[in-house]
Amino acid sequence: MRTRHAAQAFLLCTTLSWGMAAQAQTTPHDPTGRCSQAIVQQLAQHFGLKHFGLKHFAYPADGMYPSAENGGLIVAGVCKAWPADPSKTLAAFAYDAGTEYEKQLLLAVIDPPGRITASYKGVIPENAASEVSASSLSLDTARYQLSGTVRAFGVRLQTFRDRCTYEGGFDDELTLFVIAGKTLRPVLTETMRHWTYGSGNRCGGEEAPRTETNIVISVAPTASHGFADLRLTAHRSDKKKPLSATVSYDGERYELKHWKRAFQAWME
Repeated sequence: MRTRHAAQAFLLCTTLSWGMAAQAQTTPHDPTGRCSQAIVQQLAQHFGLKHFGLKHFAYPADGMYPSAENGGLIVAGVCKAWPADPSKTLAAFAYDAGTEYEKQLLLAVIDPPGRITASYKGVIPENAASEVSASSLSLDTARYQLSGTVRAFGVRLQTFRDRCTYEGGFDDELTLFVIAGKTLRPVLTETMRHWTYGSGNRCGGEEAPRTETNIVISVAPTASHGFADLRLTAHRSDKKKPLSATVSYDGERYELKHWKRAFQAWME
């Protein structure tokens, strides 16, 4: 009798263990936004990263710099459920493809069975003032409802490397993407945070007054070429009157030329 009960208990524990293991394999991301290994491998195969031996398209060991020796070339990687359809997962990766002063950017929309339905591959440039790190990449799933059937999502990049010799800086680049068949298409790119420093020797340890400027985007009730117009509003910490402007879709992207001209004048 005891033998039978022991066997039943062993079978139950084994079944639960298998179930938990299967769930771990299919869960798209953990609470921190780190993508599952299944999604990592899926994107590697989808984008044909065979020259990395696939295994090198992976997160490096915790706290280690991305390299093949440290376990992986992924610099930053995040996954998030998409509120427009919570069954879908958005995935974004920045990885070191071996080219100096740039990182590769991979984006994908993934259906519940694990099928990539739309994707994008691009480049993140770097220079003396910018560098991609583990915390540089985030997904913005605010309600960017551009039409009755199209909702955009955002990819934000924070790569600025501040130095005491700089008189200011800018960071938090937002790019809005829409699904266009099997691809993800960027329709707007704007830098959302700017700042300037007042007088003071920052390199000597002195505090210098800092003026912050933040830009927010809202969906306007009007539309152009099938997509809603967007309202951009800039707020400054020195209480200067906010700057607002409406930008329209031209059939390919949102036209920002007039906004940028007005913003530059407002910042001076």
